[in-house]
Amino acid sequence: MPLPDPEDCAYGVSFFQRLEADAPKRSVTQGPDVDDVLVSLKKNVSNLLNARIGESLSAPELGLIDFNDASLSSHDLALQIKRAIQDCLETYEPRIRQLEVHVLPDNRSPLNLRFQLKATINVGALHKNVQIELLLDSNRKYRVV
Repeated sequence: MPLPDPEDCAYGVSFFQRLEADAPKRSVTQGPDVDDVLVSLKKNVSNLLNARIGESLSAPELGLIDFNDASLSSHDLALQIKRAIQDCLETYEPRIRQLEVHVLPDNRSPLNLRFQLKATINVGALHKNVQIELLLDSNRKYRVV
């Protein structure tokens, strides 16, 4: 019997979450719980986007550049960040497929930038559509909301 294509394999929680001392035991024969995968995915997205390029010696391109360039208008900045988010997640989050990143206007708080991620993930042989909203707050931290 041929091995499944890696593109079609189900991904569970991240490697480092499986190594945690108090991590729950995982079944080899049963697929991962969808809720566990979504929590893991959101945590990893936040970690990836809050890392800065050059901070990781083993993966120097991991993360985003520092966007504190005051010469850009907020629209140009939002488009640059959108492209950077797309590139980073497509490269470093293998559970995400068919990623779309959208800039969301935030009229109540114009200093914050909001983004919406729409993607497909494979969980236990089910392709599931997910939607994640991100907020780049005034402290320049990405938070999943």
